Amino acid sequence: MKLLNIFISLCLTFLPSYVISQELKITSVKKGQEAPFTGILMTQGALSKIEADLRLEVELCANKCELEKGEINLLFQKEMMIINAEVDGLKQFVEVKNRRIEKLEEVIEERDNSWFTPIIAIASFTLGVATTVGITYAVNK
Repeated sequence: MKLLNIFISLCLTFLPSYVISQELKITSVKKGQEAPFTGILMTQGALSKIEADLRLEVELCANKCELEKGEINLLFQKEMMIINAEVDGLKQFVEVKNRRIEKLEEVIEERDNSWFTPIIAIASFTLGVATTVGITYAVNK
């Protein structure tokens, strides 16, 4: 297993440099003429088909990338709309709570400004004490 890993590592290290070092040789050959180098012989139509296939593949890849980019943008826009809706809802919730707090503060201020409440409390306490003293005096006598 270790030997296999070493072999794969060496292949991945040196094979790309070997492929890059190979010189690309293109020349035209006429019927009956001897080829100037060994290699693969193609007709002009085969070369054109390969070029067209490669161009088509590049265009398909570009279209696929554009489609995926569009899908990602749509997902992003959807998420942003959801987040904005949540933020708006929370803002409205906070506004409602703030209005409620202000109303309660107004109610407290109205009650605190009234002199009537403390006087009623003191009068009730005094009446209760007087009643208790009166009943205690009547019972003990």
